[in-house]
Order: sequence, then structure tokens, then C-alpha cells
Amino acid sequence: MWEQLERYRNHFLQLEVKDVLKPSSINCQQNTEWKEAMEKRDKCKCFPHGCAPSSPYFEDRAQLAYGWFALPKLMKEMNSDMRLTHWKAIVSLTEFLLNPLNAERAIIEMDIVRKVKNAFMRMRLKIYKEEHREVETYLKIFNILSRSLNGAENIANRKCLRVEFYKIIKSRVPLQEDLAAEILRNLTGKPKVLGIVMEDPENLASAVSIFLQDRCQPLYPRHLWHHLCHMLELDPDRGIELGLFEFLHSRIQSRLPFYWCMATKAFALLLRCPEGQRRFDAIDGVKLLFEVFQEIETDPKKMLPRQKVMSWEFVVLALLNGLHSKRALWRSREFTPLPCYVGRLMSTETNPRLQVYCLKALRELGVMPCIKRYIIGNWLEDVRQLFCLDADAECARDALLDWLRRDIADSS
Repeated sequence: MWEQLERYRNHFLQLEVKDVLKPSSINCQQNTEWKEAMEKRDKCKCFPHGCAPSSPYFEDRAQLAYGWFALPKLMKEMNSDMRLTHWKAIVSLTEFLLNPLNAERAIIEMDIVRKVKNAFMRMRLKIYKEEHREVETYLKIFNILSRSLNGAENIANRKCLRVEFYKIIKSRVPLQEDLAAEILRNLTGKPKVLGIVMEDPENLASAVSIFLQDRCQPLYPRHLWHHLCHMLELDPDRGIELGLFEFLHSRIQSRLPFYWCMATKAFALLLRCPEGQRRFDAIDGVKLLFEVFQEIETDPKKMLPRQKVMSWEFVVLALLNGLHSKRALWRSREFTPLPCYVGRLMSTETNPRLQVYCLKALRELGVMPCIKRYIIGNWLEDVRQLFCLDADAECARDALLDWLRRDIADSS
């Protein structure tokens, strides 16, 4: 009877080793192993008994009202003369406004942009002394509000804010620099707000002056590059007048860190105007880009990590925009492997924009008859079997194939 009772414990072990050990021996062995494991566990260092310390999270947060009344309460506390109450209110606002519904209500009903602007300018003009991190928190609020169209439009219509954002970036204050650059990118990322920003020519001049104040600076905020490119899409001539062409050319020629990324994109946007094309021909831009393409065959160990080209999208875009003049097309004939480099990048499996740029670049290179015959003889089948990543790439491939095949029919 006792042996039968022992079988009810460790049921799976009893079935596996029933012909080797008795049920009582199995249970005894299991008890021994369990006791040793628990002794090791008890030897581990334990926290002293007592009450857990209170969390410091709520030290910088205001006491919120419930539901609909939270926003009016925070706006009222933000106007308080008590610095601690004001600090708690703006910190809580940075979390409360993450909800787009709350942000839209604050912009439309509470006029939050004007109120935060007043507090921000008082701090920037040294009327109030910064006791906590108020300026950084104001920038976080502006960053959240600039993600919506209404908030971005309200911020862009206040010139004093834009001027202060550029000053913060130029002074290179940690954290504040990135926040200010992201706000400017959010503003110019919306076509309607971009038109408001471009009405004032000082905005582009201020952005360019940040890049030109120290030509040896290796890195700039990523959002500032996007902000600059947004404005150069509308006014590349103005960027050339401010000296941006020579600055970007020197970065690409010197292979400064990440030169192939946003610096090459801004350089490609400058080539969309006649003056940019003329300067591109003057510096022999086709040779400059061909030397960059040659790095495909270069051993990566011979280059620094930041100099290795990780994405060829904007390099191909610069080549595409630079082939609009007869001089650049005639110059491209002298670099025989250039269509091969573009053709190899055409079969990308991750970047549809790169695929579109490569197909269009082959079309531009094919304007020269010798290059066109080379593409027909070596790349026609690859273009035909190309797997397109999106509809734009498929349209560019069909247009290129139709143009190449039409030439074959005409010549026959």
C-alpha cells in the first residue's frame, strides 16, 4: 500500500525509471536534490527587510485632475509665479500632450503656443533665472506641438521662436541642440509650413551659417541636415549664393564622416538649378562621383568606419542630377565602368528609391550613343528581369526598356 502511495509523487519520473528504482527511492532522491537547491537559494544575498523607498518620479510631476479637467489645471499652474509649481506643470505637459487629441485641444482652445513662447522667451532673455531645466522642457513641448499641422503653423508664424532655435543650435548646447533641430525639421517637413518658413530669406541664411561657422566640424545634427534639404528643394540658387556648394564639395572631396549621406543629398539638390550645374561641370563633378563609386571595389579595411559608404542612394541621385548638361554627358564617356557601377546597385533588395535613381541614371547615361550600345549589349537582360520593389521603380524600368527596345527596332 505504501509503495502504491509513493507512485503518486513525481508521476513522470516514476514512469521513466520504474524498472530501475523503487518509487520510495525516487522520491527520496528528489527530496535530497530539492533540499540542496533551496540551501543554495537561501545563501543568496537578500535585500534588508523594511519599507521600499518612495519613487522620485512624482517629485517633478504635477497632481493631475481627472479627464477633461487635467489640461486647464496644468495651464493654470504653468502661469504660476511659484517656480516649483511652474516646473512641475511643464514637465507634466510634456507627457500629457503626447496624446494628439490633448495637443490639438491645447493648441486650439488654450493657445498653448503663445503661452509657452512667452515663458520660453523670458527664460532666453534672462528675465528669469533657470533653476531646473526649463529651456529643455520648453523645447520638448514645442517638439510635440510641431508634429501637428496647427502647432507647426503657429510656431512658424512666430519669428522670435525661429531665431532662438537657430541660436541654440549655433551655441551647440547638448540635448537642446538636437531638440531645436528636430523642431525645425518638423516645421519644414510640412509643405504649407515650409512655404511660411521660406517667405523669410533669413531662415535659410541662418541654417547655412551654422554649417559654415566651423568647416572642420565632423558631425552636425541629423535633423538639421533634413531641415536644410527641405529648404534647398525650393531655393537651391539661394543656397549656392550663400556658399553652400563649396562647403559640400569640400566635405565630399575630403571624405569627411558620413559624407555619402545627407551632405551628398544636399549637394544633389544644388544641382537642380543652372548655376549648380555650371559649377558641377567646373569642378569635374562626374570624376568626383566616379571616384566615390570606385570605393565599391575598395577593401573596407582600408577606410575608416565613418568613411565607408553604407548607402548609395544619394550618390546616385547626385549623378542623376549632374548629367543634365552636355559637358557632363561627354565627360561620362571617359569613365567606362560607370554604367557597370550603376547597374550593380540597380538590383538592390531593400531600397526602392535607389532602384528608381539607378534606372533613371542609366536612362540619362544612355543619351550618349556609345553608352547606350553598351547598356543594350550588357544590361538589357538584367533590366528586363529586374524585380521592382514598388510601382515607381516598375514604371522607370518599363520606360527604360521601351526606350532601349525602340532603339533596337529603329536600328534594324
